[in-house]
Amino acid sequence: MSNQINSKNKPLKSYDAGDMSDVYGIAHESTEWLSTLLSQIKKETKNLQEELKQQGIYEGHFHAVSKLLDLSEFMADERIAYFKRLHTEHAQEWEADKKAVTL
Repeated sequence: MSNQINSKNKPLKSYDAGDMSDVYGIAHESTEWLSTLLSQIKKETKNLQEELKQQGIYEGHFHAVSKLLDLSEFMADERIAYFKRLHTEHAQEWEADKKAVTL
């Protein structure tokens, strides 16, 4: 990461493909953990729903929560795929850049 000076004498940071690959790799991993957390919450909610159903509490009370969890899980899965794609693209660019420099 190199620095340049702008008109206000503040350093401008520049980032290369390796830096971006790292950022998207971290975002991908963090979002995978979020997805795991959402899956566990969904499982625990389903277990609670089953326990309360046995006590005569209508399972429809959980409909809104279940839909929100489904939506959250979908969004997390979409972000996982997006971050993984960008991580891979930048990693490939970084490798190509390193090879070009050594030639």
